[in-house]
Amino acid sequence: MRRYWTAGLVLALSAAASVAHAASFDARRAADISAFVTSHGASGALKKAGDGKTYFDGQVGNIFFDVHFQTCDDARTYCKTMLLGASWDSKKLNVDQINGWNRWTLFCPAYLDKDNTPNIWYSIAVTSNTNEDDLTSPISTWMDCLHDFDSFIDGPEEFLKNHA
Repeated sequence: MRRYWTAGLVLALSAAASVAHAASFDARRAADISAFVTSHGASGALKKAGDGKTYFDGQVGNIFFDVHFQTCDDARTYCKTMLLGASWDSKKLNVDQINGWNRWTLFCPAYLDKDNTPNIWYSIAVTSNTNEDDLTSPISTWMDCLHDFDSFIDGPEEFLKNHA
């Protein structure tokens, strides 16, 4: 009987620890998102922009990206939206090729900025109820978008032909 009680106690403590860990994560906090993204294959750190806003400056392989926290409370402690973005140095893409990407992709639309630099973006809305499991798929999607767009940049016509 004592063995069953001990096993039950171990299970109860494990469940309590899991709940405590889950409760400590808040997807609205930049530091929690930074830790989550780096635990899913990226490197990087939180930084302050010139306007004082915190953002995540990240890298996956040789691809750089950032996460901007938006729709925040006055103290900028809790934010409801993350805008993930990346740009490439290439100047060889044209609007038709970017439009081809946008017809192909479901999650990460692209645009050419004013100096013809290609960019992609992806937004994620979060609440106080968003847990780490809820973010696994969107962050994985973003990482896939980064790799796909990097391949697209190298040969847009070939990429679209091979992914039709």
